[in-house]
Amino acid sequence: MAIYTMPPPHERLSVFFGEFFKEVRKAQPEVYPAFLMRAEEEFKRLGYRDKNPAGVENILIVRLDAIGDMILTSGFIREVRANFQRARITLVVSPLTFPLVEFCPYVNEVLSFNIKSLDRTFAVMLEQIAVFCKDNLWQKNFSIAFSPQWSGNNLPSLILMWLSGAKERVGYGTDSHNVYMGNPIASMEVLDNFFLTKNVIIPKNIILEVERHLYLLTGSGFKVNQTHMELFYSTKDFYRARELLKDISSSCKKIILGIGAGGENRKYPVKKYLVALKALAKKNLVFVIVGGQAEIDDAEFLEKNLPNGKILNLVGKTTLRETEAVISQANFYIGNDTGVLHMSAAAKVPVLCICREAVDRENILPGLLSILRRFYPYQTKSIILRPEHPLGECAILPPVYGHCHHVEPHCITQITPQEIVDGFEKLTTL
Repeated sequence: MAIYTMPPPHERLSVFFGEFFKEVRKAQPEVYPAFLMRAEEEFKRLGYRDKNPAGVENILIVRLDAIGDMILTSGFIREVRANFQRARITLVVSPLTFPLVEFCPYVNEVLSFNIKSLDRTFAVMLEQIAVFCKDNLWQKNFSIAFSPQWSGNNLPSLILMWLSGAKERVGYGTDSHNVYMGNPIASMEVLDNFFLTKNVIIPKNIILEVERHLYLLTGSGFKVNQTHMELFYSTKDFYRARELLKDISSSCKKIILGIGAGGENRKYPVKKYLVALKALAKKNLVFVIVGGQAEIDDAEFLEKNLPNGKILNLVGKTTLRETEAVISQANFYIGNDTGVLHMSAAAKVPVLCICREAVDRENILPGLLSILRRFYPYQTKSIILRPEHPLGECAILPPVYGHCHHVEPHCITQITPQEIVDGFEKLTTL
């Protein structure tokens, strides 16, 4: 007599989605909700939405965006581990930020998923994410998934959590920013509440991005015991950084220079930096420039024009983790609002930040549009330099994120080199 063995749930789910997407590709967008409901019923039928039996829980954390955001999420990851001490935790991040968490002690596994490769067509994007989940997640039977990304383009993260098969899915909805605009959560609420079992609505007074991440836990009934950020580099990275810095005298202050940024209008002009750095170079210090390929030309310009022995150019010469290790052995940070700034804050290095956002714009929809209110250097000594008012037409155009409408450096150019010199003097006395 033949014995028939039922394939495991992940294999049956794979068969289901293989047929599912054949139909979805031919369907019109108006019937997508019905297809999603069919898929949800299949997850339930195969036991994915059932409570896991007693034993080790599997936890999923999804964070798919940029370097600075990953640094700001470090404390959240630690606190998830504190709440689930015996769990097996899987972290899914972008390929760009993978090195930052490869050695994170709070997770058991780090996977990378390239959000930039996703198609904008909803059905195709859904299928691309499903393939990743089939290959990496369906066998793990997650009891709960978290996505701490607040608003922005967080729909792929919400879809990934849903398609992971996790029973509970905790995150912020795609329209969570409407809380700060005085509008109800409306346009995406039905979809958000489908992908999420707990769509967390954050209080308006919580604006700082790190605090938003942690509120995802406290607002869901979990505990937060510590709030600091962390850097996760290896012993090898530490000794590599020490080797790179070995020629700098121990009596000499090491100043990290962060001359890059995610957008051109966040960059202070390098020629103006040079004026300030020449004045500061009279002190017993060395400037250590860090950054990627986009900063090579500007770094070489500064290296060429500053006195010998006053600059160490590491741009393009270190990995992300080696950069973290270098920063952790420095005394101060001077630079733009960028991921390197948040690395410095995580390492408790005092920072001097040059920012495009004008003082008189800080309280215009601060929870949505203010760089400073959302991404202020966290738990470290800091001086923030910014213009008093927007420049030119930026003063009369409708408000935008960061409050500068130009692509190239514009409002930020109002800050003078002397303000940088004076700001650094003040920073050293804090």
